[in-house]
Amino acid sequence: MGFNKISARKESTILRELTLILTREFSNKFLNSISIHEVRLTRDNEIAKIFYSFLAFDPSINKESVAEELEIHHKQIRKILAGKLQMKFIPELNFVYDTSLDNANHIEEILKKVNTK
Repeated sequence: MGFNKISARKESTILRELTLILTREFSNKFLNSISIHEVRLTRDNEIAKIFYSFLAFDPSINKESVAEELEIHHKQIRKILAGKLQMKFIPELNFVYDTSLDNANHIEEILKKVNTK
């Protein structure tokens, strides 16, 4: 089995477990609003880049407040993740806001304007 298959399996497992952790382990509207889109591990498995977005079901939920809560709870999230993964080493978690949805919405708005002219 090649590195890519093993890496993809680890990324998939981390994505699934983080999703469950954020929705079930915390009573925090900011963390509960997060949707994880993708996890990318570095080749040495030391860093996991986690691409996320969120559903703003409350006016206080915004990019800054969600990022702040992730920073506050970062160590606790990683510790819970360590208890759920069968990996020798738990990667450092690097949460990155995923702008792809924003970009798609922006393109859609541009196309609507072009089509109405």
